[in-house]
Amino acid sequence: MISNAAAAAAALTLTLVVIGVFHFIWAFTPWPWDDPVTFTKTIAGTDDGVMPPTLASVLVGVALIGSGVLTLMVNDTIPGIGPNWLQLTGLFTFAVVMFARGTGGYLMNSGAAAEFQRWNSTVYSPLCLVLCLLSLVVAVTALRR
Repeated sequence: MISNAAAAAAALTLTLVVIGVFHFIWAFTPWPWDDPVTFTKTIAGTDDGVMPPTLASVLVGVALIGSGVLTLMVNDTIPGIGPNWLQLTGLFTFAVVMFARGTGGYLMNSGAAAEFQRWNSTVYSPLCLVLCLLSLVVAVTALRR
């Protein structure tokens, strides 16, 4: 039987890798949206059609996938790099960032495009809060080992 922490680690890592890959894709194309204006209305809350800088999208993708790998290290699914306290600090920091984005995301709705407000309120912010909770399950379980 799989433990709660292992299930949380698997779900968190899979989600972070998928979202990270999307950020790599968005460094070059607005896919799956047809055009940059629709993309920015939905993802960034603006209707100017200016895609995020390539480097910024790539760095966010790297950070997300790196957080997924960190999750696996903290869960002892893969060998860790560096001291355990540093890995745990990294995962708790990720949880704080996701909590801040999840709760603060609702403030981002003010003045944003209607498409962004809908997606942010129903998907982006709640997803960040779920990612925060999953990372806390993994980190707290590791602390108790």
